[in-house]
Amino acid sequence: MKSGFLILIFFSLFLPIVNAQQLDFFILKGMQNSPMLNDYRNQLQAIDADSLLITASQKPQVNSHSQILYTPISTYFGYDNIAPNYGSVVDVSQNIFNRKILQNKYETAYLQKRELHNTSKIATSELRKNITNQYITAYTDYQDLKNAETYLGLLNQHKKILHVLVEQAVYKQSDYIALIIESQSSEIEITQLQAQIKTDEYSLKQLCGILDTDSFIPEIPQLQKAEPVNPMYSPLFMQFKIDSLKIGNEQQSIALQYVPKINWYADAGIVSADPLVLYRHLGFSVGLMMSFPIYDGHQRDIQNKKLSISENTRAQYQGYFKNQYASQIRQLNDALLSTEKSLEMMKKQLQSTTDLAELLKSQLNNGNASIIELISNMKNYLLANRNMNRLQVREFEIINELNYLMLQ
Repeated sequence: MKSGFLILIFFSLFLPIVNAQQLDFFILKGMQNSPMLNDYRNQLQAIDADSLLITASQKPQVNSHSQILYTPISTYFGYDNIAPNYGSVVDVSQNIFNRKILQNKYETAYLQKRELHNTSKIATSELRKNITNQYITAYTDYQDLKNAETYLGLLNQHKKILHVLVEQAVYKQSDYIALIIESQSSEIEITQLQAQIKTDEYSLKQLCGILDTDSFIPEIPQLQKAEPVNPMYSPLFMQFKIDSLKIGNEQQSIALQYVPKINWYADAGIVSADPLVLYRHLGFSVGLMMSFPIYDGHQRDIQNKKLSISENTRAQYQGYFKNQYASQIRQLNDALLSTEKSLEMMKKQLQSTTDLAELLKSQLNNGNASIIELISNMKNYLLANRNMNRLQVREFEIINELNYLMLQ
């Protein structure tokens, strides 16, 4: 009963560490801690405030003006026919017949928000891809460490067997020393891999904004290839569409600068040239004001020409990116297929190496194995495991890149 309780405590203490080994844990932490993604969220809120400002600017604007003006005048000094002015006025004004102008402003804010949202999606996917790649790197080095430790374990097993056979004069002392040298080389490699894994862990946690320095065991990444999608709905392509809409919005904004602008105004208050009779001059006024540009040096034509150049540049970039995108997808799919075939071939080679290792081990027990051949096969076994690991990791990297390109 006591031992069961201790086991329960042990698992409860280490359960968070087991969870932290998952790729999804690091992706979630990276999303939560990223200052860039948080900045995008704040900018989206700021754009909502801009829309409210547009609405507020359309409402009647009320202002208060007070004035006390005295101009000294003498025979040879002073302004001509300037009367003192005293008073206080409250005025109100509002733009009217400007529905299209307001729609254009709301469209500008909407496009800004849409662009920022799209940029945020791309940044999120890039962060996910970078975290996944770094996790794959850590997983790769950890698998190399496991293979190196397995290799060292086999060497130590063979050393024990060979030590006995050397004492029995079945093998020479030089054969035993050769195994010792190989074991020492393996131990050095394990030490280097352990240091590299610590570097991988720090890099991954720094990328995710995690402060703790606890070690973890990276598990095999659970990556599934995304289903093929219409690339025109991808955020990578959507940016070109948004740019086109922004250019159209700017063209409309330029056109609206050349339509008549009308606003009404009214004021009420007290204004008088003589402060002693100020109370007699309570009044008000109302009116309409219209403005219309007549000549501006052909600025409208110049601005529209600039926007036409921008649209031409955008279209060229979109066409080029579309071709590059299709080529990259095709290349990655071919690479994935080739990697999968190589994995199947490597599995067969690894099995053959394992079978030969078992045969040489039995021959070693009988004193019939060549130590040079034994070490060579063990190195081949280690190399086959590493190549297997590299191919599997390459498969993960290709899927990760494909998933980024096919994001929605």
